[in-house]
Amino acid sequence: MRHTTNIKKKLYETFHKDIRLQKSIIKDNNFTYRELIKILKPYLNKSHFILDIGSGVGTIDFYLASKGKKVTGVEISKSAVEIAKYNAKLFNLDKKINFIIAEFPNKILRRNYDLVIFSEVIEHLEDDNKALHDIWKVLKNNGLLIITTPSKNAPLYRMGLLSNFDKSVGHLRRYTENEIRILVEKNGYKVISSGRHEGILRNFLFTNSIAGKLIRVMKWKISDIVAFIDHLTIPLFGESDIYVVAKKL
Repeated sequence: MRHTTNIKKKLYETFHKDIRLQKSIIKDNNFTYRELIKILKPYLNKSHFILDIGSGVGTIDFYLASKGKKVTGVEISKSAVEIAKYNAKLFNLDKKINFIIAEFPNKILRRNYDLVIFSEVIEHLEDDNKALHDIWKVLKNNGLLIITTPSKNAPLYRMGLLSNFDKSVGHLRRYTENEIRILVEKNGYKVISSGRHEGILRNFLFTNSIAGKLIRVMKWKISDIVAFIDHLTIPLFGESDIYVVAKKL
């Protein structure tokens, strides 16, 4: 287990080594986070205490804290947490966000949260059942869990073009929408909603290192146009990502 943890830490330290300080808090139409924000927004009014597992450099957490939420971010990468803490001070949000260096689910946080964000994380974990069980223990009764994860139906994945990408970022598996629903329900949750999002266009931009440089200039109307076109590709070619919103029973 220690050897596996060290490999993960090295992988994610490498991933975050070139991350720069964030200049401003993201808007709803931010190209990278717009899909996650769309999933989160209907549940934010009743969610005050939020846990973000795999918080990275805190981008979504700054957004949530700016809306008045109290956020705890858990991240295995020390460098990512250091950047997040520094940015929190720059945004004057350090009293609303607590960033912790930890490998989930090896460290359980003793607090009852209204909402747990588990975005693009479960596919990295060796024991997905244990992860969902441990999240169940830190959620309030009727608390919400939001999962997003790569889809087995992703067009680029079905074409065999994402094998190297999945290996490089530490993906251990992918799911179908039905598989993730069954897994969640088996671990003591009631699924409120689930669905498919992210088409082949966005997936190509996020998984191709050269094309991915375009994301930095995806602002305002450009982001909206690309997102609109991408959404049209899902019925035609299939989704690249799936989500589940579930309630603790």
